Amino acid sequence: MSDRDFFREVDEAVRHDKYQQLWDRYGVYALGGAAALVVAVAGYNGWLAWQEKRAADAGAKFSEALSMENGADAGKARESLTALAEQGPGGYRVLARFQLAAAEAKAGETGKAVADYDALANDPSVDPILQGHATLQAAALRLDKADYAEMEQRLKGLLDSNSAWRFSAHELLGLSAYRLKDMREAERQFSVLVGDQGTPPNMRERADMMLALIVGAPQALSTTAK
Repeated sequence: MSDRDFFREVDEAVRHDKYQQLWDRYGVYALGGAAALVVAVAGYNGWLAWQEKRAADAGAKFSEALSMENGADAGKARESLTALAEQGPGGYRVLARFQLAAAEAKAGETGKAVADYDALANDPSVDPILQGHATLQAAALRLDKADYAEMEQRLKGLLDSNSAWRFSAHELLGLSAYRLKDMREAERQFSVLVGDQGTPPNMRERADMMLALIVGAPQALSTTAK
């Protein structure tokens, strides 16, 4: 055996001894850490499976509630939707709240429906697009009762040029002004729709029709410009 081989074996023995000492001191912790990692991964996978099952169950209950609502079991449908709105997974909870508000509006419970839509519109946990939809639904239900100031207050947050709901907001404001015989304001709102290249074709047609009605309206109906 050469000196080089001898010193290499000694060096390996020393390193092995150090590793053995380290293992004796920390090996149990390494095993514990590995076991904890396995448990954590298993727990996470179990949580995902539970979430998937919960979502699937909620989807089935939501579909069942919609079927009952269109049949003769509207009461049971509302109970099921209420349970989902209170305890269901996030997405189905929001859908159930929207469906409950729509059912109330359909049943003539306008005040309750407006309150529910307002709650959705002001809930920061609800997606901004859905918040805008709730704002429009509440405003539409108030259209035949509210003065223009209320409608403007309700819809002003949707009039931004980047809002997907700006067209509907302008249309509702135009209809509100027309109902209240403020023809100049109605003309302004419908003109915005006609002049916006992004206005959907069917809404542009309605705006053109309203402008034609406004032009033909008796001057006595017009109000002073704001």
